[in-house]
Amino acid sequence: MKNTMAISVLSLGIFFFGGALLVTHSQASENPELQRTSIVVVSQPEFKLHSKQLFAWADNYADVSGALIKSEFSVQQLIDVAIKQALNTKGSGFQSKTENSLLVQYHVSLESEMDDTALAINYGLAPGLRANSSATKKHERGTLVVDFIDPQLKKVVWRGAIGVFTGIEKTSQARQQRVNTLLSELFSGLPSAK
Repeated sequence: MKNTMAISVLSLGIFFFGGALLVTHSQASENPELQRTSIVVVSQPEFKLHSKQLFAWADNYADVSGALIKSEFSVQQLIDVAIKQALNTKGSGFQSKTENSLLVQYHVSLESEMDDTALAINYGLAPGLRANSSATKKHERGTLVVDFIDPQLKKVVWRGAIGVFTGIEKTSQARQQRVNTLLSELFSGLPSAK
């Protein structure tokens, strides 16, 4: 079996991120460029979701950067809920670890803590979202990387990364809604489990 990965690059109009990284609705509507995002997905060619695919958290599954850990709300909780919901809408279940589960882990950070070069070195990819205007240059960029690991093969079989411009969301409900949409978009290329 070859150890190659298929690469798919998408550029989508998503306007949110976890934690302190969210753009407010008024900021986004005043400047649509803040809504830009970049998604990169790589997967093993043989990777396919099968009927009733089960997922579980890997050990130490959440790598949340220091600045995000210090936010006034739990970035990890926002992302955990969104990952479970997005996989559920694909027809896949989330449960305690079993031998048939694909394991999920993720990394989330601000550009000031891990830039595109460091992301490429550590994860083999970087979304590469560029600040093209004075409005986007005022907002730090953030990145979320999500891995699916096959415990039988002991390797990552799918990896997706999304980069967004950052800001502050005003309510916890709005934050969760936007992070849910983010994960739904990140997983949009996954086939529904059949």
